[in-house]
Amino acid sequence: MKSPNVFEIQYLKSGFNSQRMYPNESLISFLGTNYFHLSKEDRGEIKILELGCGSGANLWMIAYEGFNTYGIDFSQAGIQYCKEMLERRNVTAFLKKEDMTNLSFDDLTFDVIIDVVSMQHLTYDQHIICYNEIYRCLRPKGKFFSYHLGENSISLKSSKQMIDHCTISNIEKGFPLAENGQTCFISANEVRKELGKIGFEHVVIDKVIKSYSDQTQYIEYLGIVAEK
Repeated sequence: MKSPNVFEIQYLKSGFNSQRMYPNESLISFLGTNYFHLSKEDRGEIKILELGCGSGANLWMIAYEGFNTYGIDFSQAGIQYCKEMLERRNVTAFLKKEDMTNLSFDDLTFDVIIDVVSMQHLTYDQHIICYNEIYRCLRPKGKFFSYHLGENSISLKSSKQMIDHCTISNIEKGFPLAENGQTCFISANEVRKELGKIGFEHVVIDKVIKSYSDQTQYIEYLGIVAEK
C-alpha cells in the first residue's frame, strides 16, 4: 500500500494543491487508442478502476468520457477531495478507501485497471501482490495500464535509504519528487517477468524521460500496458 501518512498530511495541508488537477497525458493516450472510438453508450459498459485515485485528477476525466468509473485510495482525505472534484465536474464514480494490495472486488469485475504513479509507493514484493489482485479482478482480455517510475531515475541513484533493491524510504531533498515517502523505481525487465509469471499477455512497455533543473536531472517513467 501507499505511505498513507505522507499523502494524508499533504492533502490536509495543501488540499487540491498537493496533487495534479488534470489527467496524465499517457493515460489519455492509452484510453484514446483503445476506447475513444466507442460511443458514449458503449463506453458506459466499460468498467474502469483506478488504483490510488487521489483527489481525482484522472478519475473525473474517465467519468466525463462516459466510462463506468471506480476509484480507490488509502487516504481518506484523498477520497473526500476526489468526491469534491467529481462534483465540480458534474460527474459520478464509485469511490472507496481501500488498500490496493487487498482489493474487495469480486473476480472478473473490471475491463480496465489503471495506476498512475500510485503503485510506485509499494515495495517490490507488494507490487507482486498487487499484480495478482489486478489479474484476479480483470475480465478476460481486460487491460492493465500503469505509469510508474523507472530504475534509470536520478532520485533512485542518489539515494542510500534502501528498503529493497529498488525501493527507497524517501526521495531526498534536492531531487525530483522529493519528500513523497516510500518510492519504488522498478525496471522494465522486472515488470515483464512478474506480469508474465502471473499470466498477463501482450505486455508493452514504453519509456518517458523527463528532465528537471535545466536538464541536469532526469526521471524515467515506464508506460506499461498488459492484457489478461
